[in-house]
Parts: sequence; C-alpha cells; structure tokens
Amino acid sequence: MRLVDLTHSMSRRSPAGDTIPVVVRSIDPIHRVPLDSLVTLATVVDLTQRPDAAYITRADISKIAVADIAGCILRTDWSDDYLTGRRRLVPELTIDAAAWLLQGGVRTIAADFPITTDAADFLMHNNCVLIHCLTNISGLELGIVRLVALPLKFEDTFSAEARIIAMEE
Repeated sequence: MRLVDLTHSMSRRSPAGDTIPVVVRSIDPIHRVPLDSLVTLATVVDLTQRPDAAYITRADISKIAVADIAGCILRTDWSDDYLTGRRRLVPELTIDAAAWLLQGGVRTIAADFPITTDAADFLMHNNCVLIHCLTNISGLELGIVRLVALPLKFEDTFSAEARIIAMEE
C-alpha cells in the first residue's frame, strides 16, 4: 500500500492571498457527514488535456467510467500551478458535468480547484460532499484509489479545513 498526501503545506508567514486551504463542504454540518463519504473509493479523472481550460463539461469527464464508485478526484493541476505562481482562471464545473457524476453514483467529489459555482450548490443539494483545492494529484499512479478526507469536526459549520490522503492499494 502506498499513501499519497494530497494536502499542501501552508506557512503562517504567507500572505493571505497566497493560501488556498483544502476544504471539505457539505449540505450537512461537518460533524454529521457520513464516514463512508469521507473514506471512499475514488476514480482519478485526468482533465489536464481538455480542449477548453475554462470549463469542465460532461464530454470531458464522460471518457472515464465512474459508475459504482462513490468518489472521484478531478485533476486539472490548478492548485499546483497556483501555489507555484502560475495564476490562471479557476476551471468551472458545468451543471451538466455535475449531473453526469451524480447519475454515475458519485457522492464525494474531490478536485484540485475550488468548486464554487452553481454546480457546487447542485451537487451539495443532492447530498454530495465536495473537497476543494487538492495538490499532488499527479503523484498518483493508479486510476482508482481510496480517498480519505479528515476534516476538522466543527459542529456549527458546513465546511472545514481538512487533511486529504489517497491510498493506493
């Protein structure tokens, strides 16, 4: 078994605009998120070569089978680029792409970019847990991993910073 840490390091001395914490978001308070949504098998979906860097569409993600696997990890390399100073627009997950993931049975979506558009609201209102701003997804060697999200257990919030690990078994 191989463990890959998908959480980047942050310095207390970094300017506030340079930090992008890894966050778990849910429609339920964080302390009530079911454990099987935080520890799940996940398909790694490589989106680094998509034709339109501004959007993630159904056509982009439908090339990878996600059926019967409760999680997926969307890789665009946005966070890795951001942290190394290569700033670019945040990719936008379309509603159609989000619906396709839900139809495939996905209930936990981890991405290396913030999912904050209408697709995020749509996913969370359909009981999907979102994990934002992972790094080092390129370090994964397998197409299916066990995703482990360890958010701080706040009782009064719907998002919390987290440590994220992928286990290649």
